[in-house]
Amino acid sequence: MKFHRFHVTVAAVGALLMGGPAAAANDYPTSSRVEFALECLQAYGNNHEYIYKCSCLIDEIATKLTHDEYVELSSFSRTQSMSGERGGVFRGTDETKGAVKKYLDVVAESKKRCFIK
Repeated sequence: MKFHRFHVTVAAVGALLMGGPAAAANDYPTSSRVEFALECLQAYGNNHEYIYKCSCLIDEIATKLTHDEYVELSSFSRTQSMSGERGGVFRGTDETKGAVKKYLDVVAESKKRCFIK
């Protein structure tokens, strides 16, 4: 009987760790989450307190954007600081401006939920 309970418990824990279909739909690769958290941590002066806040931030973003959307929108956002003609290609279109606004709005909302100023 104990052996049977053990298998049921292991199966239940495994199912919880795997998450449901909704969790898998917006699951980001670990490398993307780590890269984001490290960049975020650096932006806040490598303060230990922000390890948790930056991890929370990427988790919140993942609930609002698919990984593909995140990659596209964050890429557009990063190109805004490019100088010269190369950067102008990205800054000049309405599509790019809309994408950047959407990304910044998602980040701002997520920061509030993670108590980041």
